[in-house]
Amino acid sequence: MLVLYAEDDIDDFDFFCDVLKSFDPAAKCLNMRNGREAIEFLDNAVVLPDIIFLDINMPAMDGKSCLKNIKRDARLNAIPVVIYTTSQSQRDREHCMQLGAKDFIIKAKSFGEAESNLSRFFKG
Repeated sequence: MLVLYAEDDIDDFDFFCDVLKSFDPAAKCLNMRNGREAIEFLDNAVVLPDIIFLDINMPAMDGKSCLKNIKRDARLNAIPVVIYTTSQSQRDREHCMQLGAKDFIIKAKSFGEAESNLSRFFKG
């Protein structure tokens, strides 16, 4: 499984990858530091990720703008995109879902909570 996670906080990215590895030790987790890097990677990728996770608050291009770009691209729009953020805003949730996000998940504070929140994406 190939997972792309656009996240500017390296500690959050490392934590996410640890959770992912608990489901699938062979999974590959790619980090892009912002939405612009994610779009550039996707535009040039020979092998596309199986799923994309986006933080909302990132420099250069935020997660909402990145999501909008992904869903407008015929080559990318079938890839499930999950917003994985600290935002608890109902407005953010509704906007992201309208833009085509598969889900909107608030980042967990513990490993167990993260496993529970992410299990539907990584368990067989």
